[in-house]
Amino acid sequence: METTLPQKEHSVIAEFSNDTQLVAQETDQFLRLVYPAYLVNRDRVDSLLDKESTLQLDGMTFFRLSSCTAETVDNAFEIVNSKIKKLFTALHSINVSLGYGLISRNGITNLVLGVYSSGDAESVKRITQGMLSGIRIERYRPNFSQEAKKERSFGILSGIPSIYLREQKQTFSLSSVMRSLNGQDYTLLFLAKPQSTQSVAENISKLVSIKDNAFAVSKRNVARSSSYSDTTSHTTNVNDGKSSTAGQIGGSVGALAGGFIGTVALPAIGTMAGTAAGAGLGTLIGTIIGGGKTHSEGYSDSISEAITQGNTISGDIQNGFALELMNYADKAIERLKCGQNNGLWQTAITYSADSEVSKNIIKACLCGELSKPDPDKLPLLAFEPTSPCENIVQIPHFLGIDKSNPLCSYINTAELSLLCTPPVESVPDFELRIEKNYPMSRSLTNLSSIEIGHIADGKNTFKNMPFTLTQQDLNKHTFVCGITGSGKTTTVKKILAEAQKPFLVIESAKKEYRNLSTVDSIYTLGKPELNCPQINPFYIMPGVSPQTHIDYLKDLFNASFSFYGPMPYILEKCLHTIYKNKGWDLTLGFHPMLAKTQSETDFFNIEFAKKKYALDSHKYLFPTMQELKNEIARYVEEELKYDGEVAGNVKTAIKVRLENLCIGAKGFTFNTSECLNFSDLLRQKVVFELEGLADDSDKAFSVGLLVIFINEYQQIAKEIAGNNATELKHLLVIEEAHRLLKNTDTESSSETVGNPKGKAVEHFTNMIAEMRSYGQGVIVAEQIPMKLAPDVIKNSSTKIVQRIVSADDQQTIANTIGISTEGALQLGSLETGYAFCHKEGMSLPTVVKISNKLHSNNGSPQSLDVFVSDEVLYHKNNNRFNKINLSKIHSALGTDDYAKRTTLSLLNTIFTEPQNICVSACLNSMDKISRTLRQRGVTLILCYDSSQLIAEYMSSVFIKMITRGLYCANKLPTDNLATELKGMLYSPTPGKASTIKDLLSKIYTQNINQFSKQNVTLLIKRSLTAETDIESSVKEYFTQISPKTLNEIVTAVKGGHAI
Repeated sequence: METTLPQKEHSVIAEFSNDTQLVAQETDQFLRLVYPAYLVNRDRVDSLLDKESTLQLDGMTFFRLSSCTAETVDNAFEIVNSKIKKLFTALHSINVSLGYGLISRNGITNLVLGVYSSGDAESVKRITQGMLSGIRIERYRPNFSQEAKKERSFGILSGIPSIYLREQKQTFSLSSVMRSLNGQDYTLLFLAKPQSTQSVAENISKLVSIKDNAFAVSKRNVARSSSYSDTTSHTTNVNDGKSSTAGQIGGSVGALAGGFIGTVALPAIGTMAGTAAGAGLGTLIGTIIGGGKTHSEGYSDSISEAITQGNTISGDIQNGFALELMNYADKAIERLKCGQNNGLWQTAITYSADSEVSKNIIKACLCGELSKPDPDKLPLLAFEPTSPCENIVQIPHFLGIDKSNPLCSYINTAELSLLCTPPVESVPDFELRIEKNYPMSRSLTNLSSIEIGHIADGKNTFKNMPFTLTQQDLNKHTFVCGITGSGKTTTVKKILAEAQKPFLVIESAKKEYRNLSTVDSIYTLGKPELNCPQINPFYIMPGVSPQTHIDYLKDLFNASFSFYGPMPYILEKCLHTIYKNKGWDLTLGFHPMLAKTQSETDFFNIEFAKKKYALDSHKYLFPTMQELKNEIARYVEEELKYDGEVAGNVKTAIKVRLENLCIGAKGFTFNTSECLNFSDLLRQKVVFELEGLADDSDKAFSVGLLVIFINEYQQIAKEIAGNNATELKHLLVIEEAHRLLKNTDTESSSETVGNPKGKAVEHFTNMIAEMRSYGQGVIVAEQIPMKLAPDVIKNSSTKIVQRIVSADDQQTIANTIGISTEGALQLGSLETGYAFCHKEGMSLPTVVKISNKLHSNNGSPQSLDVFVSDEVLYHKNNNRFNKINLSKIHSALGTDDYAKRTTLSLLNTIFTEPQNICVSACLNSMDKISRTLRQRGVTLILCYDSSQLIAEYMSSVFIKMITRGLYCANKLPTDNLATELKGMLYSPTPGKASTIKDLLSKIYTQNINQFSKQNVTLLIKRSLTAETDIESSVKEYFTQISPKTLNEIVTAVKGGHAI
């Protein structure tokens, strides 16, 4: 039986119907504002796309991002994301439309940042470099038009990413796309256009209105009487599907309302029914989307049906859909408020690939990253345009126009920055570098400042912020380290070129410093054919104590060669002996011919000594390497109290080490009486190349020898200068210093076993440290710091550290420049030309891009290098073969006494015989030496007149005899005597013989005829025996002898009257 609903129940049904319509309308408005893609009919997607998508992209300016930095690996994503958020906030403030994503071409994956307006490109680049420390950004030109004709599959995603889920910060990464499609051609772009603050405010107002309207219908109070009649009739009406939507709503509600008449109020039923029906606004919207234009009616039908499912009750009835809409609106308002502060963007996510498979991989990877179980967000929507086109990607039509596009989402800067945070995982063609930030304070500059580079932040170099060193910094020593190719040689060159001070570079390997444009002279040790210097290690400069020099030489041999057992002590003993044999007084430290011995006041007068040193003959007052070798052999055989085998082993061990320095190219350099003029040398810009010396021991010996001479010279110069303020006078560069200054234990291993090598290294380390007080700056360049004596690094005030890859080396350096153990790893990621620079007054180092240019006088940059080949050096030194041939003659004739006997015979003849006999004697002696050289297989190179060389050699032996031994004149011969002797020997004449006699008489200040006869008499008497043929013995002491002279000497030997 049918019953009629009361008027009140009809009113309730009308209210519910109105509520349904209102919720439907507000939901529609909400979707338009927040999720417009949900209202897009898929059949009309193509009409929403930009037909000129490729041209739009070609008009954009793209930058390739190859790496950026984070300070720690633990929260790397948060650090980078925070920087990107600040970057996008800044770009939004200046209304920059941008793009971000991946463009993979020809197997290279390019992570790009795009700028829609070319006028904004430079600003964006600079802001990016400022916001992202260590970012490596460079222009990238994709040429989309050339790629557009290929067939592609396209896709578009629309949705809002979740930043937080259950109060946990979410992440997003393109790493899955980059790894999955490595080597494939594809494009993935996030395109974003900033929205005005006004539009954001309007949208917030609209969402607030939606929220308020939903709240107004979210709860209704229903009052009814208790009745149970007419329920069957209502059910029939419900089953009747022919009525209109509005009629169904009314019938359902009426049926439920009638069902409650006369019943007891059960408020819980209404709530349960609402919950069951309103399973979520997302489900509702999912049902409605297929309805196209009839979406409003769909809302009404669903909501009415759900509301009228329950029984009519007395009390409050909640509208679940209205509550759900309120929640969504509330969350959207929060997002827009954030956007109001840091920016809101209309954003499109578009992608394309060469194949359907690749496109699906992109879609899957993006959905995997973006789809989160967030109850406050609607799911992502994917659209796949299928219409054929020649665009590289399909972009929604929204760039460059003041119009919204429903395929785009409205997301705030925090959400956009989540999408655009570079990968922190390992991916192809992009690197996140874990690097700490270091100070970027400019150096204080003055007229004497030396600019070596500019402060850098990653690859960004600040041209207005130079890093400079003062001359005081250089005077306190500099340590430069880095593996091969890291740029340390360029760094040292830059310092040398800008310092404008004389320098001496000791280059153990390679030939790079010779190309420095400011170099004056280049010496090539071990290569006499180019320009090899001759340096007598036993030479003592004026003012230097002989004992000090001997100690230096002892340490030099110990540091360079492996001396063991008694060898260091034998060496020291023999060093003293050879100097004594040359007439040196080692107690007071002087040579009688070089000191003013007649004056107590001016005994050690340096000016007097310098005048004596100006004479070429002074060089014969110093021992040679051959003399040391001979003395050691004599000492071991005659004085050392060892058994035969032990003595033989010690003698052989030392002899082998010294023999190496007496022959060949090394003999040319070290087994000589010649020495460089360090006074002139230290006023020039000089390079010593040791590449010609293959053995590290020989290189160490050469380095140490040069260090000794420089230290001695500067020490005496400081004494002469007095107590004047010390300023930088000269720079010494030691490349690969570990060959001499090895990282070795300086303490003895036991009380009975010494450590000569360790002590020697310590001595040289201290010597270099003290050079500062003489105005001598030292730059030590080293590849492997662990090989170097630690004190060398510690005593260097300025440290320039380039790429170091070994962990132990990194820790060694890190401890000296104030960076942590973790920060030391950053030393391994430095690129060529970049360095950590630390000098006095700095607590932490700064990163510097070292300049490879030299500032010319007019201020324009020019190259540091000017190529210098071996050929250039070969043609530059025209006198080298004379020196080489002379050295070969010395080497061939210096091992025995033949040349000395021949020269002594000639000397006695010149002293005693008339001019004509002297002429004949000279010719005879020259012939003897020439024949001896041929017999010993000496071949002179490019020598067109060997007589000149033989004359020069005999002249040097002649002068040596006058300076030391039985024929010593007790004063240094003049340079004129040496010149006249060479002329006499080469082309003898009676006149030249007479000149020689006169010069000798002045030197000896006595009758040289009698002097010679007395010496010969004395020599024969020393070895006289009963069997001695006195006449023959006398003749051996003369090249040619007159009967008168012979008779006088024989008579004197036999005991006749004295001569």
